Amino acid sequence: MSAPKFPKPSEFAADTRVQLVEETGHYIFTDPSDGGEYEYDEAKGAWFPMWNESLVEQQQSIYGTEQNDDVVEEQESTKRKNKGLARKKENTSVYVSGLPLDTTDEEMVAFFSQCGTIMPDIVTNKPRVKLYRDASGELKGDALVTYYKAPSVQLAVDILDDSRFRPTNSTNIQVQEAKFENKAEHSGEADKTKRLRVDSKLVQKRLNQLERKLDWVDDAGEVADRHKRTVILKHMFTLKELEEDITMLLDLPEDVRAECEKLGKVTSVKVYDLSEDGVIAVKFKDELSAKACVQMMNGRFF
Repeated sequence: MSAPKFPKPSEFAADTRVQLVEETGHYIFTDPSDGGEYEYDEAKGAWFPMWNESLVEQQQSIYGTEQNDDVVEEQESTKRKNKGLARKKENTSVYVSGLPLDTTDEEMVAFFSQCGTIMPDIVTNKPRVKLYRDASGELKGDALVTYYKAPSVQLAVDILDDSRFRPTNSTNIQVQEAKFENKAEHSGEADKTKRLRVDSKLVQKRLNQLERKLDWVDDAGEVADRHKRTVILKHMFTLKELEEDITMLLDLPEDVRAECEKLGKVTSVKVYDLSEDGVIAVKFKDELSAKACVQMMNGRFF
C-alpha cells in the first residue's frame, strides 16, 4: 500500500496541491485523485490524514466490498468526471487561540461540544480536535476544532468567542471561523492515480455512531430553519451573580421563557453558565416569533 507522493517543505511554495492555514501557518495537502486532505506536522516532519464532511461523501461513494482489510489500494481506471464542476466546500472548522498551555483534548471536546457534534476520526473515532505544538512538542495555545455541521461554526463564534475557557483563567480565548488560503488553482490531470479505500463496514459503523450522537437534523434546509428560530441573548447575567446566587440557574430560564412566550411558543431555553458574556439561547417554534423576540429584547434591560 502506498500513500500519495507528498511534496517536501522546500516544494510547498510551488506546489498547487498545498494550502496554507492562515491562522496557524500549517500546510494542508489535497490529493487530486480523491480529494483527501493531509496536514503537515512540523514537529514530526510528516503528513497526517484529515477528516472532514467532504471526505465522508467521497468515502460513501468509493467504498468497495473488501471485508478483511481496513485499507486497500486500487488503480483508478477512468479519468475524473466533471472536473470543472467543483463544488464549494462548506467550512466546518473553527480556529481557537489564547488557550492555556496545559489544555487537554478532553477539555476541548467538553467545551466546544456546547455548539454541536464534533466530527470523529474515521479510524480512531476520536473527536477531531487538533492542539497545535511547536517543534519541541510544547503546546502553542491554539487549536483547530472540526464540527460535523457547518452551522456549528457560527454558533461557536457567537457564543464562545471572547469567553473564559476556564473560570479561573484571567484572559479570554478567541474563536473564529478557520480560513484556508488557496495558493493556486489546480491544473493538469493525472493519467493514472491511486486512491485509498476504507472498509465499508468500518465506515458505516462510524457513520451510524455519529448519527446517533448528532445534535443537528440532517436536512440542510431544516438546519437553516432551526437557526432562524434561535435567538442568542447576551449579558443576561454575570459569573459573579451566579456565584453569589446559585438559584439564578433555576429562576433565570423560567423568567426568560415566561417573557419570551408572550411572543410565541418556546421549545427550549439554554443557559451557558460558563459564558463571560452571560449567554442564553432561546429556541422558538417558528421564525416569526424569533424575529419578534429580537425586536423586543435587543438593548432592553431584563
